[in-house]
Amino acid sequence: MNVHAIVRKWVLILVIVLLIFLPLFFSSLEVDGTPAIGSTTVTLYSAADAYVNSSSPETNYGIVDSMYVSAISEQDFAYVMFDLSSIPLGANIISAKLRIYLSSTGGEIYGYPADKIGVYFCSNNSWTEHGITWNNKPSLSSQPTDLWSFGIVYTVEVYKSWDVTADVKIALPSGILTDVLKFETKTDDGYAVFQSSEDTNKPKLEVEYSIEPVLTVHLESIQDTEVTNNLGLMTIADYTFPLPTDVDVVTGTYQLKYSGGYMFTRWKTSGGVTVSDEKAATANVTVSGNGTLRAVGNVKRLEYTYDCENPSWESQIAGRIDAVRFTPLFSGQLLMARFYMYDISSYQSNTFKVHVMDDNRDDLITPFEQTPTSEGWFDIDLSSYGISVNEGVDFYIGMEWITNYNPSLGKDTTSPSDRSWHWYETDWQEEAYSDFMIRAIIGTLIDHEIVADGTVFHVTTESNSTISNFQFIQEDKKLLFNVTGPPGETGYCNISIPEELLWGEFSIFMDGSLLVKDVDYTQTHNGTHYTFYISYSHSTHTINIVGTEVIPEFPLQIFSLLLMIATLLAVIVYRRKL
Repeated sequence: MNVHAIVRKWVLILVIVLLIFLPLFFSSLEVDGTPAIGSTTVTLYSAADAYVNSSSPETNYGIVDSMYVSAISEQDFAYVMFDLSSIPLGANIISAKLRIYLSSTGGEIYGYPADKIGVYFCSNNSWTEHGITWNNKPSLSSQPTDLWSFGIVYTVEVYKSWDVTADVKIALPSGILTDVLKFETKTDDGYAVFQSSEDTNKPKLEVEYSIEPVLTVHLESIQDTEVTNNLGLMTIADYTFPLPTDVDVVTGTYQLKYSGGYMFTRWKTSGGVTVSDEKAATANVTVSGNGTLRAVGNVKRLEYTYDCENPSWESQIAGRIDAVRFTPLFSGQLLMARFYMYDISSYQSNTFKVHVMDDNRDDLITPFEQTPTSEGWFDIDLSSYGISVNEGVDFYIGMEWITNYNPSLGKDTTSPSDRSWHWYETDWQEEAYSDFMIRAIIGTLIDHEIVADGTVFHVTTESNSTISNFQFIQEDKKLLFNVTGPPGETGYCNISIPEELLWGEFSIFMDGSLLVKDVDYTQTHNGTHYTFYISYSHSTHTINIVGTEVIPEFPLQIFSLLLMIATLLAVIVYRRKL
């Protein structure tokens, strides 16, 4: 057998071993689900705790700061009691987690086959912390409520958790819960040491409950033409969810928001779900029964979102780039890049370079610098660059650090999408464990061609309104157009104007009334274009954008030539009179 064949054989064996054993490496990792919306969570600390030892059956260990759990040659059980009186009788127990701090282990602890510590319900609460021994310990249930397993790799000096929801439901009427830790399976002599209430990291019980019923609401989104579905995010109360998903909700009314994905148009509900304003992306939702909550939108303006809006921080040294790969569902124009700024420095430069790259990660435009001024989403207008993207063809948006480790970009570890990449100065590497919080907005631009003094200018608009009667009135230094949309819905118009056409100090009027900057509209300038984002309630409106400077009605060269001719003629006439 040649060397290459031997290597391939051992690689295959290694892969098989990893597939078998890899889950055991991560037995210590815990993932807590989202609480039911509207629920209450309380943390209770043990009212009494002690361990009992089979080799010293008359000894009480209630005053020590550790609790041993062991098996085989001798046995140690740990008893823990909690006072449940702060939880209302009749409450709906949604979840309950027993968390006890594992400080160390000793003897033989096996990860495969895994040694397991079980939690067992004890209905007898007559024991006391300073009186319990092996001989007088109360009996416990024959089957564990939950198990925690050691892995091939496990951690100590951390809390370990057991799901004791069923135990709390049983114990709530009595107001007292006793649970017991003991080895469920054990291969050889060994023990685990947990901290008691006499130490710093006390045993604790985290209980999530509600007084009102807990219901299930299905969340989803859909394109108005039903071509695509489930783009964007939905936020209820303080919890943000990717779509589609089912969530537990306590009966009540909560703040609701749809973001990312489609350009929102309306809500659709069924069952016991209603919204306060079906045409507002931010509204209140009332849940009185199981049902469905659906956001409906169009793709005139589509925000591509791969993160779940649960930020943590990410930073790099100068010269490195973090980027996200986008795959358009429809062809269109790249209108905006969005970067989540996790942290902004008060003493270092926050400037970074923006990269827009093709599917080979080559720059489509010259990278340019931008400086965020606050934490949160930082929006960069790209509409004036004329970047077309095609359905199914990837492109990338990246952030290049100019200053070491500043500013910090948001990253989300909730559900990695395999779309984030690092540039490490010589090559690109995929980020496997998180999504960089970079987003792209793609829409349909309308190009309004304006000819002024023999020069062609392109004014672009992107809007969820119908735009008509678009005019440039040079002598009045203004652009004039109408916007029309369904009454009651929110409308917007994003317009980009070349600075060589119209510039200076701007005033914007709607139906003759002066709009307030940074209230009714926003204004940005990228060095070549002025861009205005105007929002309004839909109906039919007339918008006037007025500047203080306009392209000369006569080019400067012609004006200078005419002046020279007029001066020459004046001189000739004057000499003839002499």
